[in-house]
Parts: sequence; structure tokens; C-alpha cells
Amino acid sequence: MDTHQSLKDVFAHLKERNLSAAINELDAFLAVHPHQVNSDRLHAVRTDYQLMADYWKRGFKDPQLPSLYQTLLQRMYVLCANISKRYGIGHTSFLSSIFLRIHMTARDWSPQNVREELETFVSEVAMLELVPEHLREEKRQGLYRQHQHQMNVLFDYIFTSDVWTNGIATAMEDILLSPTVDTNDQQLIVSAIMLSAIEYFDMAKFRTLVHVYEKAGDEHVRQRALVGWLFSIDSQLAASVYPEQIQMVEKLLENEQCRQELVELQKQIIFCINAEQDTQTIQKEIMPDLMKGQSFRMTRNGIEEMEDDPMEDILHPGEQERRLEQLEESFQRMLNMQKQGSDIYFGGFSQMKRFSFFNELSNWFVPFYISHPAVAEALGKTGQNHFLRLMIEKGPFCNSDKYSFVFAFQQVFEHIPQNMRDMLARGEVSINEMAVEELESPTYIRRTYLQDLYRFFRLFPQRKEFVNPFDADGARYLFFADPIFTQTHLEPSFNEIAAFLLKQKRIQETARLLANYGEARRDFQFWMMAGYLIQHHKDSVEIPLEGCDDDLQCYAKALEAQPGNERALAGYGRALFARGMYAEALSTYDQLVGLRPEKKNYRLNRAISMTNLGQYTGALKELYRLNYESPEDQNVNRVLAWALVCEGKYEAAEKIYSQLLTDGTLPDDLLNYGYCLWFGGHIDDAADCFHRFLKETGATSQYILQNEADLLREKGITEPEQQLMLYIL
Repeated sequence: MDTHQSLKDVFAHLKERNLSAAINELDAFLAVHPHQVNSDRLHAVRTDYQLMADYWKRGFKDPQLPSLYQTLLQRMYVLCANISKRYGIGHTSFLSSIFLRIHMTARDWSPQNVREELETFVSEVAMLELVPEHLREEKRQGLYRQHQHQMNVLFDYIFTSDVWTNGIATAMEDILLSPTVDTNDQQLIVSAIMLSAIEYFDMAKFRTLVHVYEKAGDEHVRQRALVGWLFSIDSQLAASVYPEQIQMVEKLLENEQCRQELVELQKQIIFCINAEQDTQTIQKEIMPDLMKGQSFRMTRNGIEEMEDDPMEDILHPGEQERRLEQLEESFQRMLNMQKQGSDIYFGGFSQMKRFSFFNELSNWFVPFYISHPAVAEALGKTGQNHFLRLMIEKGPFCNSDKYSFVFAFQQVFEHIPQNMRDMLARGEVSINEMAVEELESPTYIRRTYLQDLYRFFRLFPQRKEFVNPFDADGARYLFFADPIFTQTHLEPSFNEIAAFLLKQKRIQETARLLANYGEARRDFQFWMMAGYLIQHHKDSVEIPLEGCDDDLQCYAKALEAQPGNERALAGYGRALFARGMYAEALSTYDQLVGLRPEKKNYRLNRAISMTNLGQYTGALKELYRLNYESPEDQNVNRVLAWALVCEGKYEAAEKIYSQLLTDGTLPDDLLNYGYCLWFGGHIDDAADCFHRFLKETGATSQYILQNEADLLREKGITEPEQQLMLYIL
């Protein structure tokens, strides 16, 4: 929603607990946008604040002063939130039309009346069994049509509602926990509450979602409530205006099941965010293989079955079997992506959200059910189709995609060849059917709901009018990095999520999570991950933590936690090497070779350290051994050639460089070969190598001298000789 800058400033003052500045700022806003009721409410807050100040000035010590000040802060927040919401609605045509539709009805929006309507619907559905059979279906459709309209408007009402009072919240909580209210209605109401609370934090709505999560017997309602209160969190506001929010979260985290569900939820959210990337993988790498094996083609008249070419087996024996294997591998790869949590259907179904059904805001959140008026109409046109029923009942799709599938199936049904229609009607076409137990598991329910939400916030035409919890610029989707979870019972799970983020190559998110670790939680794994980020991604990542200034410090801390750990020693060695601390690096690689003498990289890095320290004899001994074991390893050959140059064995080094330049030249090969030729007295050839190096890298000729200044002096290259080389270059 659009928010006036003055209102944003009021919220900023409240988060700083500066009530006086917030009152003055809101007063200035109301002077430009007059509203008598809001002005009266602001006057009441100002009056109470003034009374508090007058009492304090008289020197009285009021033990209730902190709680009274907190109450005034909350009253001020509620007033500003309500004004902001109405301002945003009034300045957005889409939201204005919703608000107008709500208030054009003469409906009683009290929780008591809402409950009566919901319970009456359940009773009337049950009473349908008493209606004569020939009238029952028509009666059913009319009943569901009326009810769905009521739910659409109720959803809009809750979404646009002001901050709730405790009385309203308690009454709505009773509705959401009542066994006499339909679960689909309860799920839809939970989503409306969440959508409203995301826009502007509402402590009463937040409390309602938390209580429903704790108490609901229906798993679908419970999982929606979990996602709802999680996305509703506002930790900045919690620290200043609503500290009870922190207390409620801490109490929730005492429950092990809650902690485990939050770990799963964080991973599932990341998989949702990866949807576009997964879609690219499927379209570019998997679908081409799947399409090669298809036996149908699209024509103007619909889908036609392609006949097998009888010459194919003669001309290409075994080709059919190879294609089938490739097809099976590609299909299995896609299934494995789905099992891991990837949203593999987003790309396909994102093209099916243009049906008029999705013009209604609430329809993006409504659970899929056969009796939905739009679904009943579509199914009536396709008849009793077993395949379609199976797809929507046991297919691995979120609610939004099930609605899309029904409408799309209805449109193409008449263009499908008759023999295929018969097969579909009989259920002879198989799908990736899921077991009922899995469909009803909390993990699956939560995952599909997140996919519904992701589709709404990515595809709804007016999505920009809503606060997107999946927005990369926001803090909601990576809730593990939210300060409200620091130093709580959830912190032991930080390492698991950080490792998961690294595996997903989400470097920035990993850094943000590491920054949220409490000091007592910075264990071996923390320092290892911090060291890795700084060592490999220092140009794109910043971890704002004291004592985490560079990778060398991080790996040193890791070794303090686990002395002698191979991974920590390897990182520490790389950090030392990068700083030119070759003596310390040599000592570290000595330890690593002692731990893992078969690791070639450790031995090679030890040899490089010895070379840089002038210990050429020891380095060559190791390098000859490595060259004997891996004669084709060009990295070993490069280091060996350079060690020979340093040792003064130029002819032997020239032979290796000649081979390196034949197999594939690296710029450093040209540079080092140039030094070899120069030291061996081949000035023109050396200059030619240097010329090629400078052309490929764009470096200045001065770099030739600066790069190995110490070695040039060691080899007796005088200053005039160096200047002459620059002259030639």
C-alpha cells in the first residue's frame, strides 16, 4: 500500500520510542489531511501524555510510569496504523474498489454474526441429504455459490480491517478453532489475517495466529497459522512498542516441534524463491530431452498422435532404447528436484493464471475443493473424468495450480483426440500419484501453501500493492536472520540453515544469517563458514561482526575450537599463503601432509611454500615425486618449472615451459618463461614472451620488474639491465 512520508516518519519515531515527536508528526499530517475522528483520538493521546508529564514534573515517582508510557506508545501505533491503512486504500484504485464493495453491503461484520453465517452454511450443507435427489445438485450449487461470494467479501473485509481489539481477536480465534466451522473457511480467514498483518503489524492479529497455531486440530489451518504469524513478525516494532511479541515467540520456541517446523519452513521458503531458477533448469536442460521422446504433435486441429517410423530400427538400431533411457533419466531428475523441495511446476502453471477466476483476490488463497462454483462448472463440461479427478485429488500440486489445471483442462478437452479422451475418462493415463499420508503431512501442507503464496506475490496483476514477504530486499523470507530469533532456543539450528544456504549458493543470505549469531553460539562451524565466505566471496559479502575481520582470524578461531582439524588447517593455510606468510604456511602444510599424505594439493602447496622461502632443494625433491606420480598434471609441471628457474636449472625449465606453451598457454606461463629465458641469457626470446604477456593481460611493462624484484636481484640482474629490458618492451 502507498504510505505518506509523514506517516512513515511517525512509525520511525515510534520505533525510537519518541512519543512526543510521533504525536507532533501525526498532528502535522492531520492538519493537511483533516479527519475529525482521528484528530479526536490524537488529542486524547496528547492529553494523556501531557497529564503524565505534568505529574512527573511535580517530582512524583510513579511505579506505573513505564507501563503507562508503553500503553500510550501502543495507542499511538494503532492510530497511525489505521490512518496509514486508510490512506493507502484511498490512494490505490484496486484497493479502493475492494473497500467500496465491502461497505456497499448492509452486512453485519461483527464476529458473532460472521460465526452464525459460517455455521449456518455447514448446517445447510448437511441438510442437503434431506432434499429430493432431483433437486439436490441445483440446491447444492446455489448454496456454494452464495457462500463463496460471502467468503470473498469476508476475506476483503478482514484484509482491509483496522487494527483489531482484543475482543475481536478472541472472537475470531474461537471461530478458527471451532469444529462447527468448515475448515476451508477457516483456512481462508487465516490467510486474510496474515495478509492484513503483513501490511501493518497488528498485535491482536498476531496473537490470534499464534494461538491458532498452538491449538488448532486441523493441520491445514495450523500450518497456515504458522506461516501467518511468522510472516507477520516485526522485530523492530517488537523491541520498542510490542515487547510481548518477543515473549510470545520465545515461548513458542520452547517447543521442539515448533523449532523443527521452523527449520523446515525456512528451507521451503528458499526453495520457493528458487522457483524461477528451477524453471530455467527444467526448460533448458530437462524439457528438451523429454520432448524428444514425445509421440504427439500439436496441429491447428488439436493434438495428433505420431506414427512410428518403420525404418528407424533398421537405420539406427538401439536408438529407441537409448532415447527411453535418456527420457527416464530426465524425468527422474525432475522428480528428484521435487522430492528435495523444488517448485518444479511454477514455470508451467505461471502461464495459467489469466483465467477470470484469479481476478478475485481471495481465490488465490482458497483451498481447492470440488464444490467451488467455478470448479463445479468446469467439471460439468468435462464429465466424469477419472484422470482429472485423480490429478486434483492426488496430484502433487498446490491449490492454485489445481484450479489452473481444471480450467485449462476444460479448454483443451474438446481438442483432444477421442481415443485419448476415452483413456483419460477410464483413468488409463498414470500420474505422479502421491500417497494420502504424504498429502496430509504437515511438511507437504506447508509446502503447497507456500507455493500458493509465492504465486500470488509473483503473478497477481496488482501484486505491487502488497508487501511481498518473499521480496529479496526485505527481511521476512530469511526469518532466521531476524534479530527476534537471536539468543533463543532456535539458535542451535542456525548452523543447519547456514549450511543449507551455502549449498544453495545463497552467499548473501548466509552472511546475513551469520551476522545474527549470538556471541556464545559462534562455534567451530560458524568460524569455518565465516572464513569461507571472506576467503572466496570477499568482494561481494560483508559480515558485520567484531572479531570476524578476515579469513585468517576466522580459521584461527576455528582451530582454537578444534585444534588439528583438517578443513580448518586447509583454510588457514590458504589464508597464510595469500598474505605471503610462507613460513607459517609451510608449517601448516607440513601438518596437513602429516594428516593426509595422499592429498596432492597439500604436498604441492608445501612445495610452493618452500620455493617461495628459497628452499629449492626440498621443493624439487617433492615436485619430482609429484611429477613422477602425475606426469600429466600441468599444475605440478608449472610449479616444477618455476622451482627449476629459481634453482638456476634453466635448460630443464625451458623444456617444461615449451611443453606448457604447446598444450595451452596461461598468461603466467608466458611471464615465468620470460624470466627463465632472461636469466639464461636469451634476451630477445624473453622480450617476446613478455610482449605476449603484456598484450594478453593489459599490464604495464613496469609490472615485469616489480613482480619478481627480489628474484631479479638474486639472479644478478642489474638496474641498467632492467632499464634496458623496459626499453626493449
